[in-house]
Amino acid sequence: MKTIIFASFLLFSIQGHSQDINTIVAFGDSFTDNGHVNNHGFNRDSNGKIWIDYLAEMLDCDNLDNRAWGGARTDSGHFTGLDWSGFNWQVDNYTMTTDPANTLFTIWIGINDYWDAKDDPTSSVLNIKTGIQKLIAKGAERFIIFNNFDLTVAPGYGPETEYHDLIPHVRVLVSEFNEEISQMIMNEETGLIANHTHIEITFIDIYSFMNELIANNKYMNTDTPWKDTYQFPHPDGFLWYDEWHPMTSCHFEIAELVHKKLEMR
Repeated sequence: MKTIIFASFLLFSIQGHSQDINTIVAFGDSFTDNGHVNNHGFNRDSNGKIWIDYLAEMLDCDNLDNRAWGGARTDSGHFTGLDWSGFNWQVDNYTMTTDPANTLFTIWIGINDYWDAKDDPTSSVLNIKTGIQKLIAKGAERFIIFNNFDLTVAPGYGPETEYHDLIPHVRVLVSEFNEEISQMIMNEETGLIANHTHIEITFIDIYSFMNELIANNKYMNTDTPWKDTYQFPHPDGFLWYDEWHPMTSCHFEIAELVHKKLEMR
């Protein structure tokens, strides 16, 4: 298995200040979909606010244009087979109407391509690059880009599930995806930074963040989905809302991570 080494969470080419952000445009899947902005998406896959909601509050940003769809793939489609709602569909249906200098674009996408060990991460990263290049052509300048965490740590891959035997393969795919997305951004010859020197990218290593969160035993229950427990006990101590998605408390920590990276000047 290929490995990626990130010295902390990396920050690249950020020249502006987070206080200048008055609009956030979010792209992604169920980790970002908040279910109500602009009447697109589904209900939040958490027991409260998700990271993008918290981040908007931390930045005192009232204009959150959330275009993420639960189940979105990196191409134009959905993991169920629909040919719309995917990342490139989200991008194609976006029109820049705000000042690029004060608009932050967030991108967290990919896991719906290979969570079932069926697709090639190389194609996924190429799709993401294509979508980002479209956004740059539309005028986007400031980006937050995530890699993906190891979803096999979620209860959806537990010992009694139909997906448990996929864990070794999916972990390899996650590692390959993360290595390729880092190269897509940072490669000295072909990377986005090298070829678009006017853009600003904050890279979020959510892979390391989630691994450390679990290793540090901050959450007492990392195996049981809170949503499936009898009569919804108090949420304290639970990491997972359902089989795949973290609780709002974890989303808050993710938002703190992103906010900290934006504040590092």
